[in-house]
Amino acid sequence: MSEAARPGRARNTTRARPEASSGTRRNSRTVSSVCSSARPSGGPPAAPVACATTEDPGAPRAPSVAGAAVHRREAPLRPNGGAAIRLAHVRKHYPGAAQAAVGDLSLDVPEGEVVVLVGPSGCGKTTVLKMVNRLVEPTAGEIHVLGEDVRSVAAPVLRRRIGYVIQQIGLFPHRTVEANVATVPRLLGWDRRRIRDRVAELVELVGLDPALLQRYPSELSGGQQQRVGVARALAADPPILLMDEPYSAVDPIVRARLQDELLALQRRLHKTIVLVTHDVDEAIKLGDRVAILNVGGVLAQYAPPAELLRAPADDFVAAFLGSERGLKLLSLVTGGQVASIDGPVVDGDVTPGEAAAVMRRFGVDWVGVRAGGRLVGWVADRDLDGRRRVADAPAQPFNAALRPDTTLREALDVLINSRTRLVLANERLDLVDDDHRYLGMLTVDQIAEGLR
Repeated sequence: MSEAARPGRARNTTRARPEASSGTRRNSRTVSSVCSSARPSGGPPAAPVACATTEDPGAPRAPSVAGAAVHRREAPLRPNGGAAIRLAHVRKHYPGAAQAAVGDLSLDVPEGEVVVLVGPSGCGKTTVLKMVNRLVEPTAGEIHVLGEDVRSVAAPVLRRRIGYVIQQIGLFPHRTVEANVATVPRLLGWDRRRIRDRVAELVELVGLDPALLQRYPSELSGGQQQRVGVARALAADPPILLMDEPYSAVDPIVRARLQDELLALQRRLHKTIVLVTHDVDEAIKLGDRVAILNVGGVLAQYAPPAELLRAPADDFVAAFLGSERGLKLLSLVTGGQVASIDGPVVDGDVTPGEAAAVMRRFGVDWVGVRAGGRLVGWVADRDLDGRRRVADAPAQPFNAALRPDTTLREALDVLINSRTRLVLANERLDLVDDDHRYLGMLTVDQIAEGLR
């Protein structure tokens, strides 16, 4: 998936001009709204929209999972039940404070997942993060990292095993970019050549220009500084990464791009990441699981983003998530996760009469043409006159291409801007016009069902 998007994920749409033809029939309710081809009376029929995936054409079609989150993974199991980090009845009460900053918190962070801590000011989310690497010691309870009680490990040793991206980035201003990234490897006693090779690897990994290595943090943009901070946190290849409001210092455009970069990195590295944010949209976009904390470090709900949006645990969670939960859910569900119908598509060797029957059944004035399981284009009903087979008529290219991993939010954006139908096809190596395999069509009823 290309950078720009998750969910906020990469845009997977390509657009082409719709081809004009005459004749019209209104679409039936079955393919209305999301799958509508509405157009001014007397105008040309709307071109269909194709959608694609990298799925092996010869593989059996996987069952759809309506509404599943976009980037879920299976985590390898550890002796403590698969949790890379386990908090058991953890409490933190600062001397003189009226109430605990964190009160009796129990939480498992599965290995290889992104867990986001989110909540209002005073909910203890940053305190929780700092207790994991012993920047703050808990008043009570136990914290285990990779099956080991953190109190059994010297704090400096523990911190060198855990990457940490702090608020406002926190680069050393008197050190160059190269020296900042090399901080932990030098503390671990790596030799110069190994450090140099690792820095070069990380610069490429996080998308930094190598020419910046000899600059100082003050000479970088906010986005560049953030990338250096992530590279420094990853320098010793720690299995766990803690991120405390990592994008709070950058503008919304840069923030969205950095979020996408983090998701792309995670798909490659599969780290266990605990990220703190005050932004619920960021939590939904980045998290495999989201922990919503109330004031005093009380765990209000802990679940995958889609589950939070569908079934808030209480009024506090519902209010914190906001009133547009259905719209947020559109960014988590993909077209391939919603059950599709076959739609007005026929093989190229059928007769115009058979094609006309399919068009009548769906209330449209065009038919998709399939050859060898691949979607080759669409034909207007008027172009079938005098033809022996549908394949003999000139097929028009599809107006746009959507992958099954395209979110419903992106699909709706295509629909709104192109006023075309929405179909699913196959795409190999993003070559939309070269290798389509038809999977089916989405309807508004199916999309609504997938959001439940």
